[in-house]
Amino acid sequence: MNACYPLALPGTMTTKIIPTSRITNFGFLGMLLACSSTACRLPGNTSASPATRSDILVGEYPELSSGRFAVIADFEDDAHMELVQFSGASAKGKCVLNDKKGRRETGRRCLQLTTGSADDVVIINNNNAVRWSLKRDWRPYDLLLMAVHSPRSGLSLDVVVGAGASTDRAAVETSLALEEGWNVVRLDVGEIGEHLAIDDIHELRLSVSGLQNPAEVLLDDVILTGNRQDLLGDSRARDGRLYVQRAGKRWNIGAGGRFELTFANGQIVQWFNLAADPYRLRNLVLGTTLGPSPVVVVSSDEPVADFGSLGEAVLTRPRILEMNEVRIVVSCEWRFVDDPMAPAEDRPFQRWVYTVYRTGQVYATVSCTAATPTWIPDQLGLAVTLVAGDNEHLETYTVSPTDSTALPGCPAYALARNRSTDTSLLFALADESPSARVIEQFDRDLQRMSFVAVTDPPDSTIKEWRCGILLGQTAKLPSEEAEDRAFDFANPGRLTLALGSVDGDEQESVDASGFDHRLGCYRLRPDQGRIRAVLDGREHPLFSPAFEITGVGGGEAWVYVNHLIFDDITEKAGNLLFQLPDTIRDETVVEVLVRRPANFDGA
Repeated sequence: MNACYPLALPGTMTTKIIPTSRITNFGFLGMLLACSSTACRLPGNTSASPATRSDILVGEYPELSSGRFAVIADFEDDAHMELVQFSGASAKGKCVLNDKKGRRETGRRCLQLTTGSADDVVIINNNNAVRWSLKRDWRPYDLLLMAVHSPRSGLSLDVVVGAGASTDRAAVETSLALEEGWNVVRLDVGEIGEHLAIDDIHELRLSVSGLQNPAEVLLDDVILTGNRQDLLGDSRARDGRLYVQRAGKRWNIGAGGRFELTFANGQIVQWFNLAADPYRLRNLVLGTTLGPSPVVVVSSDEPVADFGSLGEAVLTRPRILEMNEVRIVVSCEWRFVDDPMAPAEDRPFQRWVYTVYRTGQVYATVSCTAATPTWIPDQLGLAVTLVAGDNEHLETYTVSPTDSTALPGCPAYALARNRSTDTSLLFALADESPSARVIEQFDRDLQRMSFVAVTDPPDSTIKEWRCGILLGQTAKLPSEEAEDRAFDFANPGRLTLALGSVDGDEQESVDASGFDHRLGCYRLRPDQGRIRAVLDGREHPLFSPAFEITGVGGGEAWVYVNHLIFDDITEKAGNLLFQLPDTIRDETVVEVLVRRPANFDGA
C-alpha cells in the first residue's frame, strides 16, 4: 500500500491552534496523516442489496467487517444534515443534499459540494444537532473513511480534524489526492491520537484544493471503524510469543507481555513496554518516530536537519516481508517527489528493513540517497529518538570506538535507561568505521532525547547503515551487559562449521561465518542432511542467536543443542527457523539432522 504526504522530519505532524476569529481561514493544508495518498477507484457491484443499512455498508467496505463502526453521516437520513454547515468564500460555493448522485452501491443520497476555492469549507460538528450527532470519543476506532467523487484527477480533498474547545482548538491537517470518479479515502485515527485528544473531537472540515475552475465534488459514507485483526499469534496473550495485528492502516508487532511496536508508513511510531505497561498507556516515542532515521548533521550542538530539499512530498511503500513464530520482517521505501502522480522510481529514496525477534532484538538496515547533483550534505547521521519525560529519571551514556574505556572491537553505541517507565534501550552500529560516534541531542521543549550516530562522510551517492536495537523491559540493564550486547550486534560471527556450509549465494548481507546482518541470523545449508556448528561465547557472550537452515526441502528435521533435542522450530517455505532462548557463555554445539523425502531431487 502506498501513501504520499507533504514532507517533514520523520515523526513530526502539523498541529495548529485555531482561534475562533479565524475559524474559516484555511490556506494550503500541510502534513499528511498516515493515509492513502492516491485513493482507490471503486469497482461496481451488481449484487442484490441486503436488507439493512449496516449490511449494505459492511458489504461494500471490508474495513467494517469487524462490526465495530459508527456512521458519522451517509446522508440517507435527513437528520445527518443537522451536522453540516458551510462556509463559502467563492461566488460559486454552495453545499446541498443531493437525492440522486450518491454512491449507487450504498444508497442514493450524498452531500454535493460546489466549490470554486480551497476556502469553501464543509464543516461537520454538533452545533445544530438535535436528532443526530458527531461522535466525540474516537478511541475505539482505527480508521476514518469516506467516499469522495471527483469530476477529474488533479484535485485533492483537504481534511482538518479539530479537538478541544473552540477558543483554543487544536487541529491536524491532511491533503489527499483524488482520481476521477469515486474514491475511498482513509485516515488513521491512531496517528490523529498522537497529536490530538481523540476523546474530545469536535469537528471535521472538508475542502478541495488544486482547483483551476469551479468543481462539483460529492461526499458520501463518512464512517469511523474499528478495523483490527490478528494476522499472526494473539495480541492479547502474555506468553512472550510474537504477534502481528493490523489496526487500520497500521501494524502492531510485538511479543506478548514483553513489548509492542506500532509501524505506520514503515516507521515505528509507538513502543510500549508491556512488561511494565500491560495496558499500553505510555507510548515511549509519543509524537515522534523511534527510527533509526537518516538525518543531516550540521554540528553536535545544532539540531539535525531533514531531507526536505529532495522533494516536496514522500511516497511510502511499507510491506511485511515475513511473519512467523521466530521473527517479523518489515520493509519500507520512501521516495522524495515533487509531483505525487509522476513516476517515482528514479527519485531520491530512503529504505528500511527491520527484523524483530521476540527477545526484543531488532536488526535494522537503513540506506538512503546520500548526494545528488544539486544536494551534497557535509555529514549524514542515523537518529533514534525517545520521549525523555522527567529528565531526572532518564540515564543515558554513549560509547565510541576511540574512547579509552571502549572494549576492543566494540562499535559506537548508546544506552538509555528510564526509571519512571522501567525501560531501557540500546542502540548500536553494526559495521561502521572506528571514527563513528554517537552524540546526544535533547529537545527541552518537546521533551525528547535523540541519539545520533555520526559516521564517515559517504564516498558514493548511496549510504547504508547496519545497526541493532535492544528493547529492554527493565531499567536495570547493567552497563557491562549493554557493552556485551553492542559487541554482539557488531561481531556475531563466532561460529565454526564442522559440517554444513554457509548459505551466502547472492546474499550480500551474509558474512563468512554465515551470519546474515539484515535478518540477524545464521544462514546455513546442510551437507548430506547434516549441520554441526560450534558457537563460542567464552570471551564474549552471544545473546539468543537465531538460525535459518536452508534447503530442507520439506523433509523431516531435528535440532539438537549440546546433544539435547530442541523442538521450538518453525518451517518457512522449505527452510527451518529457530532461535536459542539463552545467552551463550561457553562452547555450544548446534546440530541439525534432515531426512529429505524419497523423491527429493534438490542439492
